[in-house]
Amino acid sequence: MRRQSLLAFALFLGASLLFFARGLWGHFDTAYVGGGGDPPVYMWCIRWWRYVFAHGVNPFLTDLVWAPRGFNLAWITLIPLPSWIAIPFASIFGEAAAYNLLCLIALPLAALSTFLLCRKLSRAFWPSILAGYIFGFSPYMLGELTGHLVLIAVFPIPLIVLAALNRLDGSISARRFTIEIAALLTAQFLCSVELFATLSIFGTLALMLAIALSHNEVRARLTGLIAPTVAGYAIAIAVISPYLYYMLAIEFPHAPIWRPEDYSADVLGFFVPTGAVWLGTSRAATAIAQTFPGRIYENGAYLGLPLILMVEVFRREYWRTAAGKLLTSMFVLLLIAAIGPTLHIAGKPGIPMPWILVGRLPLISIALPVRFMMYAFLVVAIMAAIWFTESSMRIVAKCALAALIVISIAPNPVASFWTTPLHLPGFFADGAYKKELSPREIILPVPFGAKGAGMYWQAESNMYFRMAGAWTGAMPFEFMRMPLTNYFDGAIDLPEAGEQLKAYVARFDVQTVIADLSDPHFSVWSQMLAALDVPPIKESGVWLYKIPPDGFAAYRNLSSAGIEARANALRFDAILEAAGNFLDAGNDSAKVSPRELKRLNLLPRDWLIDTTPQAFADWNIGAAGQDTIAIAIVGSDEGVKPLIDRYQRFASEILYPAPARWRPESTPPADVMRTLLLVFDRAHLIAVARQLKSSPPLERTTSFLQGVPVAASASNPVHLDARSSPISR
Repeated sequence: MRRQSLLAFALFLGASLLFFARGLWGHFDTAYVGGGGDPPVYMWCIRWWRYVFAHGVNPFLTDLVWAPRGFNLAWITLIPLPSWIAIPFASIFGEAAAYNLLCLIALPLAALSTFLLCRKLSRAFWPSILAGYIFGFSPYMLGELTGHLVLIAVFPIPLIVLAALNRLDGSISARRFTIEIAALLTAQFLCSVELFATLSIFGTLALMLAIALSHNEVRARLTGLIAPTVAGYAIAIAVISPYLYYMLAIEFPHAPIWRPEDYSADVLGFFVPTGAVWLGTSRAATAIAQTFPGRIYENGAYLGLPLILMVEVFRREYWRTAAGKLLTSMFVLLLIAAIGPTLHIAGKPGIPMPWILVGRLPLISIALPVRFMMYAFLVVAIMAAIWFTESSMRIVAKCALAALIVISIAPNPVASFWTTPLHLPGFFADGAYKKELSPREIILPVPFGAKGAGMYWQAESNMYFRMAGAWTGAMPFEFMRMPLTNYFDGAIDLPEAGEQLKAYVARFDVQTVIADLSDPHFSVWSQMLAALDVPPIKESGVWLYKIPPDGFAAYRNLSSAGIEARANALRFDAILEAAGNFLDAGNDSAKVSPRELKRLNLLPRDWLIDTTPQAFADWNIGAAGQDTIAIAIVGSDEGVKPLIDRYQRFASEILYPAPARWRPESTPPADVMRTLLLVFDRAHLIAVARQLKSSPPLERTTSFLQGVPVAASASNPVHLDARSSPISR
């Protein structure tokens, strides 16, 4: 058994290196597996744990990010266990190399643990190898590999099922089962809090179903798992209690961090692969996959026809058995859950789904439905191991079906798809930052967020400086409501960008602004930065803007609500006026869109309209019916209330937070960013747009400092908020 396990791991590791490591040869510490802005955050986490152990600081609360206010790191993907394992490697080869190592072994470990589980069930080597491959190299795992290490560290989950099977057949005692469950649950929590939570939910559901579907003797044994499982949870919770305390007692985000509707499985996604899968590289598949909600790493729902065929054959042969009913029922329930609160077909929403009710429950509402496909692939892997072992089908037919399954979910063969160069300006690589910056100085990296490299800069400096920004998913509300935040994330339509920058710098005590010359939007940032009237220091791939002490003192105490409301009003004014001119010229209201308004030069010249799939946007405009137009804009209650007050007499419908209808007595949450939707008929929109010209509102007739009130109190709220909801274009 041990030799078979070693051989299985060698096969899985070889597959991982073959598919994902080819682009890293010679660049193991200067490139990384995956893409986007998330992998550098995991590198930051690895360095953070090194920093914690070296300096003895609180691992959860820090002011290194979102300075000077600080942040609760318990609500980011902190990956303690993978980081601890990687520290010896990282101390020699660096965080990038350590991150790559973790990615390259995560899939083989998941495949190996599934192999061990299925070897227990089937007693057959090659069917278990196939099962390990189906789970460990599933489209879910391939998609998440491109950006989410936290969601591919899943090796404890099959081992938990294996421990339960060992207890059921008496291979281990109740005490050992409790200890194993406690250890595996602790390991999973320290790899991924989200997966720990969803494992608990779906594990409980599976156990309850198994008890309901089983006969008396088996039912008694299954019921006997409950007490030691509860004991295992009690031990695990005791071990992780400090982590849980910081999660639940400090800045608990009661609303979903990301909208479930944007991260749910599209029905076509079960049949059409994304670019992470070899078959998904075809032009037809690419065109369809672009309509799916979420990005490539959140579109791992693809099963493919061979796997679907195998599932159906399994169902027909095993439905009469309790195991067949259990596996089939769990598979169907997981697919329904993965679809999320609303049925989507090719990106178009349809009827409500059952998850719309379940998703309102505490904690589970934070989970993203499409990620439940990980459990569906585990169920499919178990089905495959059983069927390929026990089926009476000829060996040639079995081999053909197995080959089709492997090919249908095979990874994208292009080496460059799986790796991204890691750029570190010489200013940080050569240690020049120590000459220009003081220890713990607050900097503003430009850009920050998912499109910036500030987290990686800070990690490579060994946390030398603090940042008035970061990429942490959830973020403090007082930062989230600042219009500059969305500006750096791609919503390049911010009125008075230079003034907004001054307000941000003053409000968060920024001492140096550091702009990345390699950023594709540097020309945009440089125009905004010029408003600081500070000559840049051009140093090794970055421009530094040293902020004079009290250089922007007049901006320091401006009301954050006023800063946001002014930006929202100016942006809305521009959209409304553009739409009014569009309609006044006799154009069809059904054709109004951001792209069309930009094409006709009706929007401000410096606004960029990004029409790429899943592009970030914090406003939108479109037809809402016969000669009716809807304008959407994202903001807080205080930030959009002036717009509601101004236009409620003219709008035929007001939704806030959309899709809820706004009424004068409405009391929306004060500390979140949500979508305001104002609907106008054609005549009223044209009339209001003309009024903007004849009687311009206050924000159009005052300077920034005159138009934004001073805050009544210097105190700030301390709530966490999610990224503001992007509005699909």
